[in-house]
Formats: sequence, structure tokens, C-alpha cells
Amino acid sequence: MTEGRSGSATGAREGRSRQKLRTRRALIEAAVTLIREGRPVTIADAAEAAEVSLATAYRYFSSPKELLDETQLLVSAPDFTADLPSDPAERLDTLVSRVADVQFGDEAVWRALLQASLERWFRQEKDGGSAAGEIPTRNRTRLGLTRTALDPLADALPPELHHRLTMAVNLVYGMEALITTRDACGLEPDEAKDVMRWAAGALLEKALREASTGYGSDG
Repeated sequence: MTEGRSGSATGAREGRSRQKLRTRRALIEAAVTLIREGRPVTIADAAEAAEVSLATAYRYFSSPKELLDETQLLVSAPDFTADLPSDPAERLDTLVSRVADVQFGDEAVWRALLQASLERWFRQEKDGGSAAGEIPTRNRTRLGLTRTALDPLADALPPELHHRLTMAVNLVYGMEALITTRDACGLEPDEAKDVMRWAAGALLEKALREASTGYGSDG
């Protein structure tokens, strides 16, 4: 009897936990749908789309900003570094192309994620993040991808040059580069992607050229 009641209680808790996860996911999926439809994300609209009550939605997310922060969990992204070629130039070109394809393929959602990140920075800065040393940073996924792509050059380039190349490549692809090529330059996705690939390749060529001519030498 005791074991039966205990098992039943455990099962009930697990059931409630799964339901909470389903509700949370439904709200996040609703937010992604709103973004893709070009509609502003509100808790009320997300609750309606997810078919949950407004009161329930607010138990999970107290503001649209919190909900937007969570949409990145639902953005489908492949393993960008899977099966990269061994040649450094081809590796880098493949990585930049893959990231561009995914981000241009779901541009509204990625723009919303960038917006949420910027708003989070301003909120924390307003709350004294600067004084407390807690200014938020973007996640470093892209930096990790770049490092993986350029890892074969770790022994071929001087450490300082390898580091500078990694930082420079990080500037020419990803969401900031998407915004620059699309909004500031007025490019269509295909041309914007080609510009990103060209820029990354040019940086790599320059680094290799500098290494071959004695980077950092006094002469």
C-alpha cells in the first residue's frame, strides 16, 4: 500500500512536470510563429496561439522580453562543424556558408534574437550592470565555431596572428554581418552570403601571407 501510494505520487509529479514542459514549449513555439508572421510578440498573443490562459502564460513568462530570450531554444540549427573539410580555406568557407544559409532561411527569428539580446544588455546596464561588472555578453557560440574551423592553423600561424584571425573572422559572418549586408548595404541574401564568404577568405589569405613573410619580426 505504501509503495503503491509512493509510486502514484511520483507518477503524478512526473506527469505535472511533463505538462509544464509542454506548456512552456507551446508558448515558445507560439512566439516563434508570431515572429515569422511579422507580428509583435506579446504574452497575450502567445497565450492565445498556444491555447493556454493568459494567467497560465504569465506564470511562465513575466514579459515578452523573457519569452523572446527563450525562443533561441526553438531555433533549429544544424551541427555547423560536422564533417568540415580538412583544408583550412574550405573549412572556413563551409562554416560561413552553413551559418548564412540557416540565418537567412529564418531571418525574422534571428533578428528577434538579436533584438532580445540588445534589450537585455540595456536592461542590465540600466540596473547597474556596468558598476557591478555584470554587463551581459552575447553567447559565444559563433566564437567557438570560428575556433573550430581555424583549429588546423594553430600550429601554422604564430599564436598572436591566429588569435587576431579568429577575432577578425568573427566580424564578417553571423547576425551582425547579416544586418550590415542586408540593411546597410542593401544586398539580397545570396549576394550577402557571397560577401561574407569572400571577406572570411580574404582574411585567411592575409593571415597566411603575413605568416609566410615573418609576422611580428622586426624586419
